[in-house]
Amino acid sequence: MKKLLIILFIPFIVNSQQISIMDAVVLKEGSDADYIEVEEFWSKIHEDIISQGKKVSWAIWKRLPGEAITIDSKPADYFIFNNYESQEQYDASRDIDYAAIAQRVHGISKRKAEKMIDSSFDPRETTRSYTLSIQAQAVATDFNPSAGLVCSISLMQQKNDDYESFEKEVFKEQFQRGIDNGDHSFWGFTRVEERSENAYTQFSHICFNIGEGGGNNSENDFKTQKLVELGLQSRDMIPNPGSMELILFK
Repeated sequence: MKKLLIILFIPFIVNSQQISIMDAVVLKEGSDADYIEVEEFWSKIHEDIISQGKKVSWAIWKRLPGEAITIDSKPADYFIFNNYESQEQYDASRDIDYAAIAQRVHGISKRKAEKMIDSSFDPRETTRSYTLSIQAQAVATDFNPSAGLVCSISLMQQKNDDYESFEKEVFKEQFQRGIDNGDHSFWGFTRVEERSENAYTQFSHICFNIGEGGGNNSENDFKTQKLVELGLQSRDMIPNPGSMELILFK
């Protein structure tokens, strides 16, 4: 299977040992074009890092309309996902010489590379960061993310200790059945391990869904239906947080 993004990826990560750093980016007014230009500059840098085996994948998603989680701050305009195969790989990424890579892949001087990197945050008003651990996923064998792909986001607040087991053992099977039936493409379940001080705290887990429908439209037997009902009672879901569209992917 190809290396894919998961994380709210998204999300698209190959196994539960991997982590994803999700940055929710709020832009300054009128800076959308400048921000995309910055990320296109970074895309070649990330592509080189991935080719060296120092990162699994990188992606930029544009947030599509949804309900604001809080009235106290602006919702994100874009989501950045940096995905690593392990905590060790992520820790090692802190020692990467990004300026040297920028010089090589863009054919520019060290001074210009450093200037471009130092100005990368200029279009941003703020960034809220989350460290996600990938707990479970279901994915179609022919799944191949490309620009324009839309992924829905589900924000969950755990209510009891059984919640994760319901997601992994009941809801995962529901989505896998939908994938096997051809009416779904991807489902990913992540836990928020860490978050920046300015990040939202209203949710403990994030689910990502790609595909038409809810993942499984077939009727459940009595036992499965009761398990589904118990699972729904084990968490609160934030209503309509929106979805996101894939813009850049490496």
